[in-house]
Amino acid sequence: EMARTSLALPLTIVGSATLVSRLTGFVRDVLIAAILGTGLVAEAYIAAFLIPNLIRRMMSEGAFNATFVPRLARLRENSGPENALRFAEDVMGLVLAIAILIVVIAEVFMSDLMGFLVRGFADDPIRLALAVDYGKIIFPFVGFTLISAVFASILNSSERYALAALVPVLLNILLILVMSALLASPRLTQRETGTLLALTVLFAGLIQWLLLLRAVKRAGYRLTPALARIAHFRNDPMALAVIGYALPGMFIAGSGHVHLMLASLLASFDARGLSTLYYADRLFQLPLGFVAAAIGVVLLPRLSQALARNDQSEMADARSESLVFAALIILPASVGLFLLADPIVSLLFQRAAFSAGDVRDTAASLRLLALALPAFVLVKITLPDFLAREALRVPLLALLAGLLANLIGAWVARDNGISAYAAAGVALGAWFNAMVLLSLSRRQSVLAPGTIGRLLCALAATLLVGIGVFMAARSAGPLLDAASPFLLRMITLFVIIAGAVGCQLALALLLRVISLSAIRARLARHRPG
Repeated sequence: EMARTSLALPLTIVGSATLVSRLTGFVRDVLIAAILGTGLVAEAYIAAFLIPNLIRRMMSEGAFNATFVPRLARLRENSGPENALRFAEDVMGLVLAIAILIVVIAEVFMSDLMGFLVRGFADDPIRLALAVDYGKIIFPFVGFTLISAVFASILNSSERYALAALVPVLLNILLILVMSALLASPRLTQRETGTLLALTVLFAGLIQWLLLLRAVKRAGYRLTPALARIAHFRNDPMALAVIGYALPGMFIAGSGHVHLMLASLLASFDARGLSTLYYADRLFQLPLGFVAAAIGVVLLPRLSQALARNDQSEMADARSESLVFAALIILPASVGLFLLADPIVSLLFQRAAFSAGDVRDTAASLRLLALALPAFVLVKITLPDFLAREALRVPLLALLAGLLANLIGAWVARDNGISAYAAAGVALGAWFNAMVLLSLSRRQSVLAPGTIGRLLCALAATLLVGIGVFMAARSAGPLLDAASPFLLRMITLFVIIAGAVGCQLALALLLRVISLSAIRARLARHRPG
């Protein structure tokens, strides 16, 4: 039996790598906002990137892990490494074949696909045609992402987290370099700029795929024999079974992004609705990406291994540690984004093509999305118990119920004059999804002793810090106003946020939500030798 180790280090590695990806992605979108704003080209580019971005986000948060890793872990435990190797190689080959098929079909029917995804574009043929053109360039990125996700899952199952988590940063870095060059020497029209950005996305997908392919080969897995077995119909039957679970597993594990895809479809009916929701989502994804990716990538393999050994104690410890880890980040992030939405959006986006009206609409969406943060994390922590057992019916039911609540909530919000009705639907749907899933997971909800007390203390600390942030932001109102100098606003906002983080950490230590001695002991266990 493997020695029990803390999740603290792998959670931090994956979370930090994902945070770097989210931060560079955020810089990327600040530049997109400055260059494209919320106009026709921005809406078309964002629409074309909807499905590739959905797949990329689900994969980066361990969506394929949800289906693949539990089976691979059981196969290693019960049948030995050779059978596990053959299984993994056959999954690689099957996904490559499916990815090629999906890309070909999407390219042929791109007009119909865009017409369905952004039905609100139907009254604007120019915007729709531009979205189709960009979509044809970008969509092969989906194929690269799907097969790269298999490579990343293989590396994660061997607890080689760093490369798989850092590779997505490449897309953001390339786009940042391209847009920085465009800002320094603006020679292209907006439409030409959109085309160049789409080509950059495609190139980044190819490079990511090649880097992960090299890492997987070095780990001992080979793609060529798998393709040969598929061509002769001699692939592992279990590999076919995992593909059958993959689609529902991906949508369940990436449920938060499915909610936001529905919101994007609804927002496309309003001028600038899709782009302002997109920019709000970028801020929302910073804390969510850090926690959700770490939990999705690290917690599921640990639970799968514990389940294979029937180690209920380790399962409870892993679940509890992940829950406390998430609460310490998500609760204050949710309060901070809600209270500081306007000054944050203004500071980061309001320049060039991004107007004061865009700030107002984006901040309204961000406040509502902030309310959904804890719900999405609750779903992320509850799901691995089902996914490790391949019990997909309950989480699928919870997701469908949440999506229905999302749709109804958005409809009611729109009828009541709420401009950010799409984000309101996301908030309601996320909480409904979480509550249905929690109510149906009583058997899997065992936590380590003392966890509930630590969570209540984390909540109390967040409420106290939230009151302080509200008072500080109110006192510093003139300094945060859009009319104030950029540097003054940046320093003021930094002081408020840094003070809040420091107070949150001090209260967490004082209330014993976290323990320095426990952290030192965990780090000591990970030192070599």
